[in-house]
Amino acid sequence: MGQGLVTPRTILITGASSGIGAGIARELIARKEGHRLVLTARRAEALRKLEDQALASGMECLVIPDDLADPLAPRRIVEATLSRFGGLDVLINNAGLGLPEPFSRAPADELSRQIQVNLTAPIVLTRLAVEALVKSGGNVINIGSSITCVATPIFGAYGATKAGLAYWNDALRRELRPRGVSVSLVEPGPVSTEFFEAVVSRSSTNQAHGGTLTTAEMASAERFREFAAMDPPPEWLSAKVDDVARRIVRLIERPRRRISVLRRTVWPFRVLGLLVQAFPQLGDLAISRMVKNMDRKA
Repeated sequence: MGQGLVTPRTILITGASSGIGAGIARELIARKEGHRLVLTARRAEALRKLEDQALASGMECLVIPDDLADPLAPRRIVEATLSRFGGLDVLINNAGLGLPEPFSRAPADELSRQIQVNLTAPIVLTRLAVEALVKSGGNVINIGSSITCVATPIFGAYGATKAGLAYWNDALRRELRPRGVSVSLVEPGPVSTEFFEAVVSRSSTNQAHGGTLTTAEMASAERFREFAAMDPPPEWLSAKVDDVARRIVRLIERPRRRISVLRRTVWPFRVLGLLVQAFPQLGDLAISRMVKNMDRKA
């Protein structure tokens, strides 16, 4: 669609420096529909590159380098957005932190950070923005995960945050629908390059904020690299970042309750989840064996 065929909106995207968040920003910039972008993430340099692209296409853009692990970050982000643009039409809660680590070996501070970024921050951010969204009759788009279909030890805490996000998403949708705000949940399956980008993002940001990594951070980064180096899912089970971003952007004009992207990448998880629910002992046995194999390799 070209500019003039849609109503320009102020759109806030969290986790916009890489992965799906950056893909959403690129898709909006390419459409040249006159939207006003607010991009926030930890990596200022990556955000500035997107800002340059937005300005070159004639769009207004506000970059807010911040860390959603900081409990005060949501207020800073919302206040900066309203101060610059006077309102908000679309909030895309995309920022997420996935730590591929068995729960019993994960550092407690990393678990706390994961819960803050994945669950607490989007809830608080939305609460602070809700009156502006009601005023504009806007949209909230929450990025969940198909991992919630199957309880997997290596993503135990991550899956719990995404399951909590899905529960809250449905409750919020039912509350805000009478007030004219649409709320959507997006469930991506495996997305190409996401784990590699997470490693680069964490390492680059930590270096930018202090020059050197702590022992725990270096060990964590190495675990991420090892996990990312494992055999990737089959091609037919992996979605492309830009394809996922394109489908998310469509929700702005045509909101839906929930979408899975791509469907073929999500349905195997749902089928597996149903089997595990139907035969819980078999599921426990299979996953326990997987954990034992991981322990032996470790």
